[in-house]
Amino acid sequence: MDLKPEEKRILQTLYFANKPLTTKSISERTNMAWQTTKNYLGQMHQRGLLNKGKKGSSIYWWIRI
Repeated sequence: MDLKPEEKRILQTLYFANKPLTTKSISERTNMAWQTTKNYLGQMHQRGLLNKGKKGSSIYWWIRI
């Protein structure tokens, strides 16, 4: 599976955080715009790489094992 550099950064960020992170937190930690991060997260979720859950108004993401 080929991953784009942005997707690798997201996966590394989630892996080293060792906990679910919000879209905003991932965006800040990877230095990507929020909308760009949101788009990549959605694509990665559709491909089965990430899980997501909602708490309040925040969406949390973590690596699917």
